[in-house]
Amino acid sequence: VLMPVVSLSPVFSLQMTKSVTNPEELGGLASQMTSDYGHLALQGRMAAATAEPEEIGFQIRTRVQELGHGCIFLVQKAGALQICPTDSYTKRELIECARAVTEKVSLVLSALQAGNKGTQACITAASAVSGIIADLDTTIMFATAGTLNAENNESFADHR
Repeated sequence: VLMPVVSLSPVFSLQMTKSVTNPEELGGLASQMTSDYGHLALQGRMAAATAEPEEIGFQIRTRVQELGHGCIFLVQKAGALQICPTDSYTKRELIECARAVTEKVSLVLSALQAGNKGTQACITAASAVSGIIADLDTTIMFATAGTLNAENNESFADHR
């Protein structure tokens, strides 16, 4: 899911903004953004469907849709600027749309990260349990070898 979002990152919006001086580049950038958003929409739908709690899924879906609307406005402004490359008002609008898309991308990322908290908690817990198991295995190995000091005359085999 993150790969299509990264493609729509602030760097991409910056490219779109810089292309104000070269409007002939806007068509290719708009096409790339449309393609990247299409991939994001598919991945976002799957992420929203599997997110727990359901509220996070709704948030992902809503923010991806809002990003889509921002992308539409950005593509429209890019087209308008290609038609009239000297219009300073359209240039300002394009820059504002690029900023809005950048903001919406960060909102999508935060929603995806919120949906990932449970997964990260499980990974952290699994890692901690693995560490405990490794420590126990090491202790058992030393105890079996007889290198641990016993508090009394009992053997490890008695307690194992």
